[in-house]
Amino acid sequence: MRKVIGIVGEGPIDQMVLKAVINKETGENNIYRNIQPEQNMLGEFGNGWKGVYRWCETNAGLIPSLFSALSPALDLLIIQIDGDVGRKEKEVHCHCESTICPNANSTSPLLCKLVKAGNCPVLLPCKDHGSSPEGYRSHLENLLRSLIGSCAEEEKILIVIPCDSTDTWIVAAYEENIDDIEAVVDPWERIISVKKTYHGVRIPGHKKNTAIYRMFLPQIIQNWDQVTLHCQSARKIETDIRRWLMSE
Repeated sequence: MRKVIGIVGEGPIDQMVLKAVINKETGENNIYRNIQPEQNMLGEFGNGWKGVYRWCETNAGLIPSLFSALSPALDLLIIQIDGDVGRKEKEVHCHCESTICPNANSTSPLLCKLVKAGNCPVLLPCKDHGSSPEGYRSHLENLLRSLIGSCAEEEKILIVIPCDSTDTWIVAAYEENIDDIEAVVDPWERIISVKKTYHGVRIPGHKKNTAIYRMFLPQIIQNWDQVTLHCQSARKIETDIRRWLMSE
């Protein structure tokens, strides 16, 4: 039976990949609600990881209503940001134990004047989590769970952190001989768009967009077992979806 699934993610490319993976795992062409970012990308919270952060920060109290008050109510909520956020963005380490900041508990990291002035005391890589893909993934998952509060343990909420990004899943679907593939920094720039084409897919101007990504989706799904073999973040979403299906 088809499910109603909401996605809070960085952007339409990530949503497109998640939908394809979920459909594969469920064996259904499910119904999706693109909750964040909104369709025109100009909504209240904007796009990218900051849009996801703001959405979680603002809507934690409203999440239970997504599963009951709306018609149709959600069967599952996916919240996604890429693992490279933990590698690059100081704000997500604002509340780490090693961070000593006078503003840590007085304002949202996204509104901090120290960050805007270039005076953020956070040091990267954060010594609390190291610089491994699993360190980024676990830290970001815990951060998002802290933002959404008590409903974070709800079985119908899955948090997805592709490492280094969903681009890694493309590389894993095509390449068999790259060791520690999730540790490759910015695979789009370093592997996929180095040349004008990547495995027959033309990449004009090295730019990423939904039209180009759509051409990579069949390979991701066809070689999903290979992706999960090389990417712990892919194995986790596969395991989480299967566990959710069993609980239904």
